[in-house]
Amino acid sequence: MLNKQVVLSILAISLLSPLPLIAGPGHDHGDETPATTTGDGPKRQATGEVFLPKPAQRQLALRTQVVNVQPLSKVIEMNGQVVLDPQSGGVVQTVLGGHFVPASSGVPRLGEQVKKGQVLGYVHMHQAPLERSSQQAQLAQLRSELSLATQRVERLSQLADTVPRKEIDAAKAQVQSINGQVSALSGGISSREELRSPLTGTVASATAITGKVYAEGDVLFEVVNPKVVRVEASWFESGAVPNFSSASIRAGDKVLKLNYVGASSSVKNQSLSLVFESRDLADVRFPTGQLLKVYGELANNIDGIAIPSASVVKNSSNQTIIWVKKEPEIFEPKVVITEPLNGVEVLVRSGLSGNERVVIQGATLINQVR
Repeated sequence: MLNKQVVLSILAISLLSPLPLIAGPGHDHGDETPATTTGDGPKRQATGEVFLPKPAQRQLALRTQVVNVQPLSKVIEMNGQVVLDPQSGGVVQTVLGGHFVPASSGVPRLGEQVKKGQVLGYVHMHQAPLERSSQQAQLAQLRSELSLATQRVERLSQLADTVPRKEIDAAKAQVQSINGQVSALSGGISSREELRSPLTGTVASATAITGKVYAEGDVLFEVVNPKVVRVEASWFESGAVPNFSSASIRAGDKVLKLNYVGASSSVKNQSLSLVFESRDLADVRFPTGQLLKVYGELANNIDGIAIPSASVVKNSSNQTIIWVKKEPEIFEPKVVITEPLNGVEVLVRSGLSGNERVVIQGATLINQVR
């Protein structure tokens, strides 16, 4: 009886205790140790460096360049404006004023080629009614006197044998004088001013409208040489103007070189005007009055490192940095101090020593890796 109770107790305990569950093949859930990640994706390391594998570099189109210390021209950035070149450009303006009448070829269009001396149109002068009536009355009187003087010459010519020669000559001189007065007064009543091109070039601006009335001195056309650009830059610094060797301006992705002409000797708007020009432009056009940045290059060279402006970015602390390729897949940030060089490149004043491989394309993409 006792043995039977012991057996029942053991059986009850075994039924109440939890049994281990064993999943079938293919249904295990995490019993094995999880595999560790290989870490082959772009990531920023604790040191601030960025790990970027080769496939990611190609996908981001990264480009690097080895930089070295070399003699460079220090560049000063200035505000400039395109102005009309006095040697190869000019304006066409009315001296008398009046309403505009086009030439037989029509009103010149913008960009049209014109030749020196070509008639671009006419300006018919206006007169007050009283003044015009007075001139017409004077013209009628002169024509009457001319008729009488002509008849007197004819009579004296018929009496040439009995009339002194000097009297006949005086009568002829009087006819010529009155005839000249009639011609001059007739031209003044119905006068028109010819507007001729001052040089061979392209019409840069045209404000002429058929029938429109213009005042004295109004500019109707502006003619320029499309191959010439003249830029005036403002110099606000005190003291002597430095010796510039040349300058450069940007036109889209192109950088154009300009020659330094000179500086003005008088102050205007609290600044001196520095003049730069190029007389052999190819496909680029700069309209008169356009505002742009001028990068003047000093004649004296300094030693430094030049890198593209696209290489310079800001870190989370708002410091100016560049990315240097330390290893084939490791990029290191370096804090630098830069200043403008030529509009496309900047001059690195500190932070680089030379012989570093700097990222010149895609630096902003590396800067975004976290």
